[in-house]
Amino acid sequence: MTPAVLNRSYLPSRLLSLLARAWLALAFTQAAIGKSFFGMGYICRLLTRCHPRLIAALLSRYSGNIGVDVRFKSPLFIDNISGDQDATNDFSRLQIGDRCYIGAGVFFDLPDQVVLKEECVISAGVRFITHEDTGGRMLAHWYPRKKAPIRVGKGCWIGAGAILLQGVELGKCCVVGAGSVVRDSFPDYSVIAGVPARLVKTLPADH
Repeated sequence: MTPAVLNRSYLPSRLLSLLARAWLALAFTQAAIGKSFFGMGYICRLLTRCHPRLIAALLSRYSGNIGVDVRFKSPLFIDNISGDQDATNDFSRLQIGDRCYIGAGVFFDLPDQVVLKEECVISAGVRFITHEDTGGRMLAHWYPRKKAPIRVGKGCWIGAGAILLQGVELGKCCVVGAGSVVRDSFPDYSVIAGVPARLVKTLPADH
């Protein structure tokens, strides 16, 4: 699904545009055929191996709310859009604002909503977990199913490998240290780190 390398200096812009549209149409056709046989699970698997430039288009194609100039790195992992009791069978619970960056290996768990406001930086391997559930097994008596949305404010930076759990809300311009586990909400300009994440300092808000 990756186009051949083209020397742009020898190709008119109109031809490049036509080639890009043809490539996108071919990718959508492949996705539609795969979905017809294997369901939305096929689209999720496709997101783990397709060209990064296709990720936003595929998410939008299947009801994701993706802003402009959002940059993805491959692979992208998405789970529980089908097969879960709260599944929507699409990407409608994923909202990513304009000019966000989504690093390689980011994971979205979507029994509930994940909202990233504009200009967020989501580093490699970050995980957004919107639910916890033992699947009706023995421990469900002590740990019943819970789910809640995750909301990340404008301009936040989430460090590599961090985990955000259900119900977390971060204000604008928050920084989350690499490897942190965030289970509580924090206001604007918070710098947090640790397991569980705690407030390290507050950035000056006078800019």
